Amino acid sequence: MQHVKNYTIGKESIDDMITVGRFNPSLEITFQDSTGRHTHKISAGYGDEIGVYQDNDETYVISQSPGLSYVGLQVFVGPDIIGEIFVSDHEMAAVIGETDPPEHTLIQRLREYIY
Repeated sequence: MQHVKNYTIGKESIDDMITVGRFNPSLEITFQDSTGRHTHKISAGYGDEIGVYQDNDETYVISQSPGLSYVGLQVFVGPDIIGEIFVSDHEMAAVIGETDPPEHTLIQRLREYIY
């Protein structure tokens, strides 16, 4: 699993917000993989810490909010999202175990619940 540093995070367009009826813009990630350049909406808050990793054809976007005690993982293959999981504070001990594992360990533990 390789840490990806070449990506951008931005806000969705006003047209996209209007289409889905959102009052606050969703965050979008844009990254390049072996199949091309992709932009996806992500389930992360503006203050979240975001990490991006790739393993073969899969791109993992992990978001954490230390202040609110939650972690989310989304898995993309090219232009498609293939799964996601969100774990809040009361579930973290059961799902993650350690109090503060590194991101790649979090991804390995959380992806078991996606596949």
